Amino acid sequence: MDTPSANEPIVDQLFSYLDLDNPRSFLLFAGAGSGKTRTLVSVLAKMKQRYSAELSKSGKRIGIITFTNAACEEIQRRLFFDANFMVSTIHSFCWDLINPFTADIKLWLEKELTGSIDQLTRDIEKSRKPEGVTAKKNRRSLASKMKRLQYLDKIQKFSYSPTSSRPEKGSLNHSEVIKATACLLQNEVLLREILFSRFPVLLIDESQDTNKYLIESLITTQQENPTKFCIGLFGDMMQQIFSGGKSDLATPLPAGWESPEIKINHRSPVRIVTLINAIRQHNDKHTQDPAPYAQPGIARLFVVDMNKHKERADIERQVAEKMAAYADDKAWHNIKSVMVLTLEHHMAARRGEFENFFLPLLEVDRLGDAAINGESQEITFLSSQLWPLIDAIRSGDDFKIATIMRKYSPIFSGSRLEYVDDPLKLFLEAQHQIDKIKTLLDESPVHSILDVCKLIHEGELLILPEAFLLHLALALHKDDESTEEEDVNKEHDAWSRSLSASTRELENYISYISSTSSYDTHQGVKGLQFPRVMAILDDEEARGFMFSYDKLLGATPHSKTDQENDSMGADSSPKRSRRLFYVICSRAQKSLAVVAYTKAPDLVERTVIASGWFDRDEITRM
Repeated sequence: MDTPSANEPIVDQLFSYLDLDNPRSFLLFAGAGSGKTRTLVSVLAKMKQRYSAELSKSGKRIGIITFTNAACEEIQRRLFFDANFMVSTIHSFCWDLINPFTADIKLWLEKELTGSIDQLTRDIEKSRKPEGVTAKKNRRSLASKMKRLQYLDKIQKFSYSPTSSRPEKGSLNHSEVIKATACLLQNEVLLREILFSRFPVLLIDESQDTNKYLIESLITTQQENPTKFCIGLFGDMMQQIFSGGKSDLATPLPAGWESPEIKINHRSPVRIVTLINAIRQHNDKHTQDPAPYAQPGIARLFVVDMNKHKERADIERQVAEKMAAYADDKAWHNIKSVMVLTLEHHMAARRGEFENFFLPLLEVDRLGDAAINGESQEITFLSSQLWPLIDAIRSGDDFKIATIMRKYSPIFSGSRLEYVDDPLKLFLEAQHQIDKIKTLLDESPVHSILDVCKLIHEGELLILPEAFLLHLALALHKDDESTEEEDVNKEHDAWSRSLSASTRELENYISYISSTSSYDTHQGVKGLQFPRVMAILDDEEARGFMFSYDKLLGATPHSKTDQENDSMGADSSPKRSRRLFYVICSRAQKSLAVVAYTKAPDLVERTVIASGWFDRDEITRM
């Protein structure tokens, strides 16, 4: 566990760089478990103490960009919501910067859409299978972009609404906000002046996963104004797991930049630190030292021969039982005490038993993104209203039921109560409907989400999202001849299947997106830590192409494209997989079980031993 003074020297060093009279930009190497967030907050606390009055007088602020909304809230809380510090996600920061530039955004978007239309037109013309899935998808995309381009002149003001259930025609998505900001910063002197006049210091967490072109635009701004604008990048290139980041950020650093480093890993035991040092030695020369108080720890590799076609669930239960003995830790017997990491969300959904709810949504891009991030009108309704009400009714918690109803139910609205003669009658009717839901929940352990929604709607207990009302046959909105009709139908079908899942699956899903589940993805746990980790390496089940653990572990040869990319210093599937493997192994605070599913177990064993990742006596063949 990190101690308050553990990173004190680096805090003082970074604070010295952030002297507003003589700023020095920097890239801080902060490997896994190094206490990066604590260091960032400690530096900000010193900034607050030294410069708060000065910032208030000048109207300037310290900008802090973090990767998630949760991280924003945590840093804001630690700074006691000081208005001199603007803490936001990269998308919110960019939108706040560019949203007044409507005309410039419109010109940028026109160029983007025109380029996409030209490319899609060429792809469609070259298609060898005009009725194939790719060709159909390209035609739908082409029609949508052409329609958007035609509507562009009518837009008076753009919007950015990431949580909207159906974006407006003039709205920009995540990617567009970032791309537009990068382009406008590069080409608009005024925007660059606005940036450094507002923010003399901009600190960016997880900088390795921040969009390459945006980082380059910010560096351009800094290099033009080195005495007025200071950038502090916090991160570790080995933990770059999303595409689009600036992979060559550290080589070389811009002129005049500093390169401080945190060497101590405060999270992991000695064995895990040794392992992740060995994993990253193929990528760079950075190493970490375990903390003086670090325990020995344990890491084991379980190689599963897929030629024998064993059930994954049985295998993973056996692994947990063996780990209980190897680690002398009875908590491994309870899978809920173990964080199981999978490569794809659908793998977590199957293990976490919410696949019937989750997988239909993943088939539609917009719904899938919202389901993964937990951010849309429908998902927010499920997580903050429907499931809490179901849980309260099931457990007979009258106080919680009343709290939810007062906050969300139209029955309790002032306008409703104002025009009824007998408010008590309304409450009794609501109680009767709650009793009906209670009966449904008690009668059978398996009932669909839609069954509960019907009773809730009949009693007007909550206001259901429009997408749910469609399935209650209360509203049906389709635009004839619309290019969006097929997408609307897909979304309708996806929600129909998803809402047919049981409320138990909804409970498991809510647990998953709330990070209280025992399952998560390799990409989703960056920045998190767990006492016991089971990392699942399974290319066959993942069905992806961006990552390949078989290639990393020597079970299959590198492709010609991988070899060409490696020779040019570009990214490749094995490189991405090695970085992701580093991230998941470094989550473990006590013990780590790596489960590798493969059809070439002998090759995997030879590779990991030769790489120095695992000794022979740390490998178990399943």
